[in-house]
Amino acid sequence: MHYSIAAILSLAMLLSLSSPAQLETIDFSGMDPGPQTAHKIKWPKRTIEIAFSASLSSPGPNIKPGSDVIGAARRALARWSSMANITFVETSSSAVSISSASGGDGISLLTIADTPENEELFNIGSTTGRTRVFYDPETGVIAEADICLNPHPRSAEGTALQFSTDGSPDTYDLEATFVHEIGHLLGLDHSDVLASTMQAHQAANGTYGLTAFTGRTLSEDDRQHVRSLYGPGLHAARIEGRLVDNSSIGTTIPLGSVGVWAEMVASGRVVASDIAAEDGSYNLEGLPPGEYRLLAESRNANGSLSEVSAAQNGTTGSQRRFRSFELANQVVVRPDTVKTVNYNLVPPQNSQPALNPRVIGINGELSNTTVPLETGKRAKIYLGGEGIDQVPGTSISVTSPFFGVDPASLAREQFATPFPVISFDVTVAANAPFGDYSIRVQ
Repeated sequence: MHYSIAAILSLAMLLSLSSPAQLETIDFSGMDPGPQTAHKIKWPKRTIEIAFSASLSSPGPNIKPGSDVIGAARRALARWSSMANITFVETSSSAVSISSASGGDGISLLTIADTPENEELFNIGSTTGRTRVFYDPETGVIAEADICLNPHPRSAEGTALQFSTDGSPDTYDLEATFVHEIGHLLGLDHSDVLASTMQAHQAANGTYGLTAFTGRTLSEDDRQHVRSLYGPGLHAARIEGRLVDNSSIGTTIPLGSVGVWAEMVASGRVVASDIAAEDGSYNLEGLPPGEYRLLAESRNANGSLSEVSAAQNGTTGSQRRFRSFELANQVVVRPDTVKTVNYNLVPPQNSQPALNPRVIGINGELSNTTVPLETGKRAKIYLGGEGIDQVPGTSISVTSPFFGVDPASLAREQFATPFPVISFDVTVAANAPFGDYSIRVQ
């Protein structure tokens, strides 16, 4: 059984609207951070009709021969259905192209066809899929959502790839792609939790010498986000608050566009995340009752926590970068209650971060995707980025009692990167709960 360490480094039924002109569209990419909207967008009912395009029965060269395309799509729908009490009604359609951004056709289509209309969606080859959502800007109610897979998928280096369902090296996992895009169809944006299925990067099979099946499985963060739209679990709780920087005399600056996440104190598992609004407010909904640790990290210019640019200069307001910080380490939430946790940024947290973690890795490889670990085993983890080589082994930890870092194993590694890379050994307890965990360096 595999366990994921999230490289969040702490220093780190269609709705009939009166006129198509009332609808706005939002294009979610399978890799690029999606645009933020003023309202949460969601379907008005828990029954959603999805039309399988005829292209799923006759896949083109973007799909490896023998792949179970329709089965992968059905399993992906079932993942979300089971988490949020949503019912998907499957229909078929002769259509192969998604609706134009200028107006929907009333059919929520899932297609893998190579057509000019579909190809126009993909400005970079390494984007695996896109979802176009039509919604009412006044209410956020979704009327239609179309999913399209890249007709010509490529790696980040430009190598032509295919989708598959058997884990073949140098292919993208088809089911994982469907799961991610269906999350967008439901109204979810990208997550800053690197181990989340809704995070912005999809690894190809063969990364770290492993299959990329983890994207098929919804993380706790994915579950929290979809339940916040379509109803929380029974007796769920919520943590909310506001982040501000008042370290300058007479000036209070809201900390918008800041990533906030919650870890269970008992296990260290990452269970929920949010991105603070421009007024600094955040909201973690659908939490199981318990005790939580809250942490926050500034995001870089492209809205990503997982790839930090050392060249990025500090700016004012929500775009200014600062050191990561802990909001609270013992927040107890009880069933059906709301807990408020505000935070005023103070020195030295308000200064520019001294570390710029960029990549994580295992099995001698570096990437920007989650690292899967096995229970009862010891593994060598790689971290790379500016300032990483200044971190002592005693200042690296996994915030969970089920993981141990060996400080004596710290070593400088030689990779062809413009920044230093270190490695250290992590031991996973045999009884570690399945889930996503954070590495902290300082």
